Amino acid sequence: MLLKDKICLITGSGSGIGKGIAKVFAREGAKIVVVDYNEEAAKEVVQEINTAGGKAAYYKADVTQAADIKAMIDFTVKEFGHLDVAVNNAGKQGKTLNVVDMPIEELNDVMELDLNGVFLCMKEEIKDMHISGKGAIINISSVSGLQGNPGLSSYNISKHAVLGLTKSAALEEIKNNIRINAVCPGATMTPLIEKFKNEDPESFQAILTQSNIPMGRLAYPEEIGNVCAFLGSDMASYIVGASIIVDGGVTIQ
Repeated sequence: MLLKDKICLITGSGSGIGKGIAKVFAREGAKIVVVDYNEEAAKEVVQEINTAGGKAAYYKADVTQAADIKAMIDFTVKEFGHLDVAVNNAGKQGKTLNVVDMPIEELNDVMELDLNGVFLCMKEEIKDMHISGKGAIINISSVSGLQGNPGLSSYNISKHAVLGLTKSAALEEIKNNIRINAVCPGATMTPLIEKFKNEDPESFQAILTQSNIPMGRLAYPEEIGNVCAFLGSDMASYIVGASIIVDGGVTIQ
């Protein structure tokens, strides 16, 4: 098991990619704190993990609020003793708007969660890892952090910024035995997309074809989780400040 007995905290893990990461971490032997603002969804993830023989606890937090984040870390330490691995996954895409039509409030709203939330979480995670003298942090960016997407500039800006933040913090903290990396998922089969696929398979297939994904399909959340599990494990001991792309070949075209 890659993460046997490691204490792992995953934000935004009540659904989608975050849930996939949590399920993989549980499979790999981690003890998990499932963090989400949606209490009902997160409790279901915890129940699913514990029923399958894993060990997970839930904490409700708004990762844009420093007080919530501090309490989240305190809960993790109280529940399991310390923090080994943190995955900063909570985020959102925002509205589809061209730059010329986008109010600054929309940009600020996306940046507040997608960038500031990661920044605030990292600050507290690093402080706790300083105490134990080691740790791994994985920030979830996106292929949109590597390229442009018409109409999604707020998302592009935030995810590019997450990569810059990851690289700077990685250089600062490697001397403290804390490895910080990023994962850049491509299009992923979240519950909303799964629902669309089941209800309108022809339209889904048309969009998939237009997306021109060399692998011919979307990623499954667990496939993102597999990469995160590796980065959080001792197997990735020499990987620092990397941006690992998980997109089925989209960005190599």
